[in-house]
Amino acid sequence: MTAKLLVVDDEPRTAELTAALLRRAGYTVEVAASGTEALARARSSAPDLMLLDYEMPDMQAPEVLDELRSGADRVAFPVIIFTGARHSPGDQVLGIERGATDYIVKGTDRQVLLARVRGALRERASGNRVLVRGRLRIDMAKGQAFLESRALKLERRPLLMLQLLAAREGEVIPRAELLERVWGSTFKGFEHSIEQAAYELRRALKEPGWIETVRGIGYRFVTQP
Repeated sequence: MTAKLLVVDDEPRTAELTAALLRRAGYTVEVAASGTEALARARSSAPDLMLLDYEMPDMQAPEVLDELRSGADRVAFPVIIFTGARHSPGDQVLGIERGATDYIVKGTDRQVLLARVRGALRERASGNRVLVRGRLRIDMAKGQAFLESRALKLERRPLLMLQLLAAREGEVIPRAELLERVWGSTFKGFEHSIEQAAYELRRALKEPGWIETVRGIGYRFVTQP
């Protein structure tokens, strides 16, 4: 099945050039000219991936991500931020922490852009399975986790961290690997994000024993009875 992508950019020429490149690569592409239009399209017909401009007249990318990732309308598809000016480490940290999958600067080589899109789609496809550890069930296809019958309220990064830890039950996963595998970065500015994600996991589970901190190294998943 052909993947459906949504390009969001308030600059018509940039949006159409990007859409044309993606269509030539075999994708079905829709275009939205604002954050508001992007949210409406995503909720009426969820894309397989969104390529989202950072700055638009009505809202910035982190605001769009907040709307997509919160409440009953939470959407579980990859979002790549596409930016011309806002690409400082601080901007990237903000975007990734709000749930973006990746961050690409406008003008990046076309083949690199296509490779990043393919990678994000592969990650989504590989997550289309259910992982069970005792009373915990992780459904990556739906972007949800359940402890017995209780749904856990988790954003994308803590959920990915939970999946990685649970898949390698009992093994200590180093912080550097979590940064690379979950946040897609080796930038040390994300290390606080790991601690925050672990905190959010424990708070959602309400049983801290599932996530064990191995001081100075990383984290380990321990199935609780």
